Amino acid sequence: MKPTSAQFKKSAHVALVDPDLQRAMGFIRGGFVKNRQAVVDRLPEFDELRRSARGIKEHTLQNLDFYLQAFEKRVQANGGQVHWASTPEEACTIVVGICEKAGAKRVTKGKSMVGEEIAINEALETAGFEAIETDLGEYIIQLAEEPPSHIIAPAVHKTKSQITELFHEHHAR
Repeated sequence: MKPTSAQFKKSAHVALVDPDLQRAMGFIRGGFVKNRQAVVDRLPEFDELRRSARGIKEHTLQNLDFYLQAFEKRVQANGGQVHWASTPEEACTIVVGICEKAGAKRVTKGKSMVGEEIAINEALETAGFEAIETDLGEYIIQLAEEPPSHIIAPAVHKTKSQITELFHEHHAR
């Protein structure tokens, strides 16, 4: 999917008057946010864990070259192969090449923000492969031909009736 940030203001105005979107987003306030807060409230060390995780993340990013090289060595030691790419286009070319070499027709893939950022589904489809998402939320937005609306809940903007309609449209016999 292509970035939609350039159309943000227009999209925001449309979204604010879309009753289906407002209904779908209402479920977040009632469920997702409250349930998350309930879990946080039961974990007294939440803030300490959050600070620790932030420190680990910052350390890892500051030493990313070391950790990526260590990862590559471990993958190779276990019989795997790591591919390096400098651009989204190069990454897509590598993935498409692997699929072509394997004689694939259909590519089943897991949820990945990197895949979203480099537009791997589009590259696979352009090369003639059928790309199928395994994550339910990602699969829903794939059927709708929309970008994800959230990193954890990519189809959070969809109502149950919209999802039902999508499944009937794509899976009716």
